[in-house]
Amino acid sequence: MKPNLIRFFTFASMMSSWTYLSIFARGLGISDTEIGFMIAFYSLASFLSSFVFGRASDKYGRKLFLLIGLILSAIAFFLQIFAQDFLTLLIIRVLTGFCLGIYPASLIAYVHENKKDLSKFSSFGSFGWAFGSFISGSIAVYFAIRSIFVFSSLLFFLAFLIALKMRFGKHRSIDVPMFPVKLIKKNLPLYLSILIRQSGAHMIWTFWPLFLQEELKANLFWVGVIPAITSITQFIFMYTLSGKIRYMTSVIAGLFLSSITFFSFTLAADYLQIIPTQFLLGVSWSLMYVGGLRYLMDRNVEKATVSGLFGSVLSLSSIIGPFMATFVITFGDYRTTMYLASIFAFVSFLSFKFSKQSQ
Repeated sequence: MKPNLIRFFTFASMMSSWTYLSIFARGLGISDTEIGFMIAFYSLASFLSSFVFGRASDKYGRKLFLLIGLILSAIAFFLQIFAQDFLTLLIIRVLTGFCLGIYPASLIAYVHENKKDLSKFSSFGSFGWAFGSFISGSIAVYFAIRSIFVFSSLLFFLAFLIALKMRFGKHRSIDVPMFPVKLIKKNLPLYLSILIRQSGAHMIWTFWPLFLQEELKANLFWVGVIPAITSITQFIFMYTLSGKIRYMTSVIAGLFLSSITFFSFTLAADYLQIIPTQFLLGVSWSLMYVGGLRYLMDRNVEKATVSGLFGSVLSLSSIIGPFMATFVITFGDYRTTMYLASIFAFVSFLSFKFSKQSQ
């Protein structure tokens, strides 16, 4: 259960911090455009870190990068309480993004190498998302939003303490090129499809809390509860069903359902009407994410490298998405990003489906 608990605590921490970050930034006088740039640079740091440390984990071992990543993340999340303006929050978020990219590839590779169920392992991340959303909602209502960052830091520290007790066998070094062109080409159909889908998704997530609060009239509590519904759905689906579906079918279904889900967001007139869409979102992400991980783990020896690249793709999409969102918001509104995200998801579905048929 140690890897599952680490997954639970780290995802709870990330979700707690993310849920109210844009609202916190707005309170500091930061504009929508600046929020978009801040999220993009945070993701750029995570992209570079995931790329570098995934390869390093295959070459030098899992334990070192797992421990360093967790303790540095605990420190970085705590530093967010000192943000006072756009520049200080930007610097701290870039540091946070870099630290978050250090440890995930090591943890995922460890789970697969020890014959653990990747679906159940992934489900604890969603369970952590739900927990973080619920708790951060209560903290935001009864305390200050800055208190959420202290809570997030504590969760990462607990994950670090658990990692100290994990047993690691002797590592067999895998020599991976600095820029693994062959691995990227081999797994390009998945990486490209995920990049397209997630870039569209992050157009939505950039302003999601503001959309819930300003357009759907959700209070701070419901801003936290609504993402938690998605996370609970993901936890149940991943834990019980997603690992039993062939990974090719899983990815294709997840991409197609994502297109339907993003479009359904535009139909909500208040925050209660957005709730049913969160169940569909949970299923679509579960199918895509778990299917994608199994696709990579089953087809590659360089497990930390390919999972690190997977993390880099996710981070790259969260760079592209916010930049596109800041552009779209100048001539459209929050719902415009949802229409575009739906189109992106459908394109990603076609890209993966037909690229695999031609191989």
